[in-house]
Amino acid sequence: MTEKSLIPICSWCKKIRTENMSWKSIDMYLADIGFGVFTHGMCPDCATKYFEKKVYLESYQNICREISSSLSLDEVLKLIVNNVVSVMNVKASMLRLLNKNTNKLEVAAHYGLSEGYVNKGPVAADASISDALSGKAVSVYDIQSDADATYRKQAEEEGIRSILSIPLRLHNEVMGVLRMYTAEPVKYTNEDLKFMAAIADQAAIAINNASIFEKIVSKEKQYLRVFEEVTKAVSSTLDLDKVLNLIVKKLPAVMNLKAATIRLLNKKGEKLRLVAAYGLSQEYLSRGPVDTEENVREALQLRPVAIYDVAKDSRIKYQKEAEREGIKSMLTLPIIARGKLIGIIRLLTDEFRHFSDEEIRFTTSLAEVCGTAIDNARLYDKLKKKEAGR
Repeated sequence: MTEKSLIPICSWCKKIRTENMSWKSIDMYLADIGFGVFTHGMCPDCATKYFEKKVYLESYQNICREISSSLSLDEVLKLIVNNVVSVMNVKASMLRLLNKNTNKLEVAAHYGLSEGYVNKGPVAADASISDALSGKAVSVYDIQSDADATYRKQAEEEGIRSILSIPLRLHNEVMGVLRMYTAEPVKYTNEDLKFMAAIADQAAIAINNASIFEKIVSKEKQYLRVFEEVTKAVSSTLDLDKVLNLIVKKLPAVMNLKAATIRLLNKKGEKLRLVAAYGLSQEYLSRGPVDTEENVREALQLRPVAIYDVAKDSRIKYQKEAEREGIKSMLTLPIIARGKLIGIIRLLTDEFRHFSDEEIRFTTSLAEVCGTAIDNARLYDKLKKKEAGR
């Protein structure tokens, strides 16, 4: 091999193409042409990178396991800031979540910081926070050397030097900021920033999962409370008129509705008669019979009917009257007592509302409770009349 020989080498894997068009690693190629036998080791730079990645991987696995071990939102938030401090070996950590109603960052959890520093004031004016909210990781090397820093004095009193701000993102939407604080100036590497970004992404997922779980549990508790309230109210009397009026008043109050009506079938089961209403004008109630409305006919076939926009849905006969009344959405439910259809309940809103399957199942159960209460009151009323006729 002369000095001017061209050696074809792969720019990716660094293998060398031999004269017989096969590819060999550099060490095998050089050994074959007489450069000696190679031994393999690891240079200090590669060793540092390898072990650094190994530490990152182990730390990543540990922190992900910890923050995913609970579905309690408060506990998940605490686990995040606690584990960031222990894994990254920093002085402190704080997590702020974005309040979508106020568009402000609010403290959700912190570890290693005094209450005085935590409550030092809003962070909206902080440039690093603005960058973090735009999706960038931002590192302040030494806040005590920055005369323009908003809370430089408070940081000095707290013993803080470096601050790293990492955005919490979920589906490309920033939901908050995770901050790390050190007692000495630290220059974070790209690997550090990538690692913390990965941790922040996992933290965002854990927070979202815990939030969803708590909303579900909270909703179930709310349904149970409403069910108990309605059941208790309609079971408190056997006077038919009182039962009917209690139902139409109680349901809007506990379910955030505009109004409610009850219509019962006559003895022949042919026509519906309005027997109770709440939250509606007399003009609207007198608009005419509803027996021919398609949504009513569907409800009389024992099917709940949810309508998102009563002003545009063809199943509503009196669209203009509903629009004038300020009615937006409607849910019509059959009332069943002892397996027999006895009427319908209508729930009306003054805001557009998608009634979920969960809400429909829940209100159907309430309608059954109301049906039992109405049936019991009717039986009691008949018994009173019979006793009076003796």
